[in-house]
Amino acid sequence: MSYKAPRRYSNGRNFGVERQQDFVADIVPRRPYENKGSNKWSRNLVWTASGANKPRKNGNTYGSTKPQVSGAGALVSNQQRKDAAYVQRSSSVSDTRGWGSSDRGSPKSKECVCKFWKAGNCKKGDQCSFLHSLTCLPGLVMVAALEGHKKDLKGIALPQGSDKLFSAGSDGTLRIWDCHTGQCVHTINLQAEAGSLICEGPWVFLGLPNAVKAFNVQTSKDLHLNGVVGQVRTMTVGNGMLFAGTSSGSISVWKATDSESDPFTYLTSLKGHHSGEVTCFIVGGHRLYSGSVDRTIKVWDLNTLECTMTLRHHTDTVTSLLCWDQYLISSSLDGTIKVWACSENGSLTVTNTRRQEQSVHTLCGMSDAEGKPIVFCSYENGTVSICDLPSFEVRGKMFSTNTVGTITIGPEGLLFTGDKNGKLRVWSLAGTKV
Repeated sequence: MSYKAPRRYSNGRNFGVERQQDFVADIVPRRPYENKGSNKWSRNLVWTASGANKPRKNGNTYGSTKPQVSGAGALVSNQQRKDAAYVQRSSSVSDTRGWGSSDRGSPKSKECVCKFWKAGNCKKGDQCSFLHSLTCLPGLVMVAALEGHKKDLKGIALPQGSDKLFSAGSDGTLRIWDCHTGQCVHTINLQAEAGSLICEGPWVFLGLPNAVKAFNVQTSKDLHLNGVVGQVRTMTVGNGMLFAGTSSGSISVWKATDSESDPFTYLTSLKGHHSGEVTCFIVGGHRLYSGSVDRTIKVWDLNTLECTMTLRHHTDTVTSLLCWDQYLISSSLDGTIKVWACSENGSLTVTNTRRQEQSVHTLCGMSDAEGKPIVFCSYENGTVSICDLPSFEVRGKMFSTNTVGTITIGPEGLLFTGDKNGKLRVWSLAGTKV
């Protein structure tokens, strides 16, 4: 019998776990992901296809031109991002057929994890009718569970050039984890609730009440950004600017500069903001999209910083936004996932509504090893469905004991999830067919 050498992630970011190359043989071959401008989705996925500054018009079919997408791994700068890569599609389908039916697509109750197995005392073994795994997607493996947070995780960040993972929660702590060992090496008492945590290049941004903290992992520069009114709930970066949405409904904006002493300059608070808490952002082309508890999605021009459109089709809090190809995808506590496209008159209209059996809490997209787009959809009951786009056909599922509120894409197929109980898990999709 041949020996299979353990496979480790580059840069030592294996969280202390040696994994064998023994994935099931019936899955699609998955190459290790490389940080060479490859297709890495994130919550800050942007459209960069030529001429694709807004969602596709209704009625257009997918052509042979491949949509260009990019992740959020570039430095905050005034220059256009250059890490775009192409997503391949398996077929050409129309807007109406490609998104699949609008019927319910949420998790089925019979697909449950065995509670006795989770407690370590299931006596039925292979005869048990419940799952003995936290995932039912071939090739998706949990590589580490990082314990420490006591409450809802608000953000997970792995900054460029660092072997440390950052996480922040509503328990008022910022934790820093060693990616070599999976151990927590620093716990910082924030003396306030953390509302959001993101990274862009070497910068880590932490949203707090009435402020944003910025830390550069390469230079150790630590900044306190003023200009915020209310608890910061969500942040994103686009067009060389940092945006922070707050509990007051305001959106604060800072511009990145070339100054070492003052790398971020406060610009403004966007006018025409939401009447309730801002919950999510996404940047697409030259637009910023913001979702809110007021049930609306606002569309902002990144050049003028003016609100150009307000979308009102959700009936409860908008929880997450995602851009794919030239489409906007939104989720809500109303139990729907909506797909938006640009109509002939330039307005955004809903072209598909996926009705779920429960509220949807977050969306996160990435491309698999073959360049095919997939989306992670987190539901109230702790289940995360992994679906193909544009069909929304379910590939598999992940399971948690509580609602997964944050999903972050890392390098080389790494995936980080955080739930409402503070459980932080590290997953890998970088399987290899043997």
